[in-house]
Amino acid sequence: MSIATSLPDGPRGRALALGMMVIAVIILWLGVLAPLWDWYDDRAETLRRQTALGWRMTALIETLPALRKTVEESGGEATPSSAVLPGATDALAAAALQQKLDAMAIAAGLRIGSAEILPAQPAGEFRSIAVRITVTAPWRAMVGLLRAMAESDVPLVTDDLQVRAQPGNNRDSDLPVDAGFTVTGYRLAKADGS
Repeated sequence: MSIATSLPDGPRGRALALGMMVIAVIILWLGVLAPLWDWYDDRAETLRRQTALGWRMTALIETLPALRKTVEESGGEATPSSAVLPGATDALAAAALQQKLDAMAIAAGLRIGSAEILPAQPAGEFRSIAVRITVTAPWRAMVGLLRAMAESDVPLVTDDLQVRAQPGNNRDSDLPVDAGFTVTGYRLAKADGS
């Protein structure tokens, strides 16, 4: 008995052929097209991020001549003492950073849950002083704290920001959120000879 004679014909045969075609299309989609589509999306996202980074770096480069002019006009003092954290040692600078963050948090209407001082790192003529903090506060207060850090007289960098909304009505702007992030400031390394 040959295979051709054992296959059904008529409506049953057409239904079987249609079913086999659907299965072949699904296998083709899952095995070839879906992975290609995901790869394309991943590459497009990577390209979008690289383009955004390029625009940001270009904008920063364009500010370089104005910054150099400001340094020349200030008599060569490249770093005013108000632009760095006070303190002759890393521990004193970390304490100053914590006090500054506490004051900003109180002004924003919240309290810092925990603060962990991270090891200082050399950064050219500076030492980076970082504190990892966690906060549970209403969304508006959290935004107020981030705004205060962005507008600080001492430049502060916020990194590794993780925000989770607590269960409830997501449209409520007073809904508490759990947040954790690292805040980094800089001090002059030559203050303690390190």
